[in-house]
Amino acid sequence: MTEHGTDEAGDDGTGTSVDESLVDEPPTATAEQPPPESHLLAESLRTFPWLRAAGVAVGTLAVEYLLVALLFLVGPSSIDLPELSDRLVQYGFVLYNAHHVPTLVTASDAEVYGSAARNVLYGAQGASVPPIVYFLIPIVALVVVGALFERYRGDTRSDSLLEEAALVGTGIGFGYVATGFAGSFVFVRTVMFDGGGEGQAAPAVLWLLILMFFLPLLFASLGAAARYLYADWTSGA
Repeated sequence: MTEHGTDEAGDDGTGTSVDESLVDEPPTATAEQPPPESHLLAESLRTFPWLRAAGVAVGTLAVEYLLVALLFLVGPSSIDLPELSDRLVQYGFVLYNAHHVPTLVTASDAEVYGSAARNVLYGAQGASVPPIVYFLIPIVALVVVGALFERYRGDTRSDSLLEEAALVGTGIGFGYVATGFAGSFVFVRTVMFDGGGEGQAAPAVLWLLILMFFLPLLFASLGAAARYLYADWTSGA
């Protein structure tokens, strides 16, 4: 064979050339992307610190109780009850009354039967401490707590002002009403009637479940919203 014939022969020795563009390349393995995770709840609900909000609510009610007690212990207010335990329970009644939750007095013996709800702060005249002071204690406390809670939210806060305020108010509200409900079993006192019968006084649970959730939902949300707007203003957003 001539050198020219040898050059025209294919590499496989058969004398035919193979077009490499027609040869199928083996498939290459590609990494499968995992499907995106789906969650029933929005991310803001899943990442919100619900337990911390509940703890803040418990602490807020404890501070409010101490403020009410101080108005009686070192302030001008007084309660005419001989037993210390009865006085401590009465401080709790006043705190519930400051949330507009009435005290329910129930009697069920042979001489007296029935129930009556009353709020000692309504229509109180000549009181050494005006009732408005007691009503302001939970309002001011919840606004301040809502603002402080929002301050320490930092970068984890929601991008929406309304959503963030609602989350803070709801989180604190759940802990607030749960603590108030538990307290309704603690702040119970036996009362004696003039006719000789006796009964029990305790916070009205139905009013408690409504008002002790609504108040933090409103005022803690306002405090959080104010702090949210202030943070945006100071950062130039």
